Amino acid sequence: MGHTEPTTFYDQHPFDWVPPDTSDASDLFVSRALLELIENIETDSLVLDIGCGPGRVLGVLARRGIRCIGLDRSRVSVGMAAERYHRPGVVADNLHLPLADGTADVVISDGVIHHTENPRAAFAENCRVLKPGGQMYLAVYKDSGRYPWLYKYPGALIRSGLRRRWTKPLVTLLAQVPYYLVHYIRSRGRRTWAGAQNLFYDYFVTPQVAFLPRRVVQDWCTQQRARVVLYDENRGGNVHSFCLVKESLAATPRDSGVASIAKSSMAARRGAA
Repeated sequence: MGHTEPTTFYDQHPFDWVPPDTSDASDLFVSRALLELIENIETDSLVLDIGCGPGRVLGVLARRGIRCIGLDRSRVSVGMAAERYHRPGVVADNLHLPLADGTADVVISDGVIHHTENPRAAFAENCRVLKPGGQMYLAVYKDSGRYPWLYKYPGALIRSGLRRRWTKPLVTLLAQVPYYLVHYIRSRGRRTWAGAQNLFYDYFVTPQVAFLPRRVVQDWCTQQRARVVLYDENRGGNVHSFCLVKESLAATPRDSGVASIAKSSMAARRGAA
């Protein structure tokens, strides 16, 4: 993307809510399924964190010494991630990645494609740059639960209020302050005002959101020859996640390893139920 690229929503409101020094609290902002995948990545693998933002996941990869590159449409976010975690960053559109087919051993797309103009095409592009036998972690907004309703109704009022100078203070007082207080209490004092504000803008103000049913994502996987080895409904949460393996002509050791991780994860969940 050239320097004439218009300022994006996430240049103005980066998804920056995780303090850079959080090595002892990864489980507070990265899902268990993603942490399990990261912990089993071989150090010589190439990982692409597509839609990396300011580096929430990139930092976890960097602290484990994993070879990784962050990509994001937001130039501001890429700059923040590169400065904090000293890993390469590329300003690129999820729909048109500047990478050859089969570049990556692992692709991570954690809460990203539902913010693109065409989630299906973004998913296909992510699959394109993944090697046969490679792994992908995909997390997207569910079509059920409270969030679709919150974005459509209270969110519409919030977005309308922020477009008018005289109503912005009302949005801050009646929506942002309560939102911050809830997050401050839940985080036991760890959430800052700036972090809560960035979360608020991402959930209620972001202009592009898609809510994707499980069956739709699974259909896309079939079309792209990607096999779901682990699905996490994340009951009560806003997103559900998929761990995938891109099919190859023959099963690979890496493929078998992912399947083993999936089986142990599902067994643990059954034991906890």
